[in-house]
Amino acid sequence: MGGRRRVLLVGLGTIARTHREALAADASIEIVGGVDPSPAQQDVVPLFRDLDQAFAAGVDPDLVVVATPTRTHLDIVSDVLDRCDALILSEKPLATSVSGIRQLERSHGRDRVASRVRVAHHFAFSPDVEWARAVVQQNPGWGKPSHILCVFNDAYSGLSEEQRASYVSSWVDSGPNQLSVAAAFATGWHVVAHSEEGDRAMTTLDHDGGVTVLASNWLAADTSKQTAIRFDHVGVEVRVDHTSMTALVLSSGRPVEHLGYTGSAGRKAAQYLGLYRALRDDPADHRLSVDLAASIAGLLEGAAHRSAEVLGSWASTAEVQTASALSRG
Repeated sequence: MGGRRRVLLVGLGTIARTHREALAADASIEIVGGVDPSPAQQDVVPLFRDLDQAFAAGVDPDLVVVATPTRTHLDIVSDVLDRCDALILSEKPLATSVSGIRQLERSHGRDRVASRVRVAHHFAFSPDVEWARAVVQQNPGWGKPSHILCVFNDAYSGLSEEQRASYVSSWVDSGPNQLSVAAAFATGWHVVAHSEEGDRAMTTLDHDGGVTVLASNWLAADTSKQTAIRFDHVGVEVRVDHTSMTALVLSSGRPVEHLGYTGSAGRKAAQYLGLYRALRDDPADHRLSVDLAASIAGLLEGAAHRSAEVLGSWASTAEVQTASALSRG
């Protein structure tokens, strides 16, 4: 952000609280207003019901934070691009299809979108992920990971239909987080298999040199999120616990390094503090980029197509079985 310090929050729901907590850590930042037709937080002032009202009032932000439901991100980002020259930080995912991002680039210019839009892939900035990434970078002899397993559980089954709809699904909610973590260790993904059953999803992807498996589940008693990165050819495994923000390195099954979290910020706050530090100090960080958002959107889209193919295959099999049964009858 450099010298940019005036922040407009669009969307004042649950995740906006975390944004505010992270922004409050920098005394030079001023929140100049909040936009929400029915805000959960009433203490943001001035408060506007929509962007028309905010900009009519003369709000002149340096940064606009888009913390609204998933399906609204692209439209709001596009609207803000038309209204001002502020940097825009959108919650993830920016989009669930590559075509949506390409349309944004056609409408506003690819360079303009790349220079002004950032995406809050906050898990990539978690202290545990940063530590594990540094360990891997310091050991180039390990080569590329042979296997990455990300397991994300959230106790969301009891949420209201409106809240669940704002997250879309366990895959759309957790997939971008999982992929932004895995991107610290691997590249070149291709969706091999994907299945969704109610509030759960399982995805298998090939990556350069190995396999990535992503599991997400809303049928859980509590939050629990872990990633394991294996380098089988050298007998090394890096286990990362995102819930406790700790990590462990095993060599031939024996622990050789152990990360403990000594900070005072909670899990989400720590992730967003890291994200805002990067936004301030290195806004070109790839983890914030539209390019990464487009890669993630392509994988979300590819997984959906793969799931549709599987369902189509199941339907065809059922039709054949039914026809066979009728002929026997």
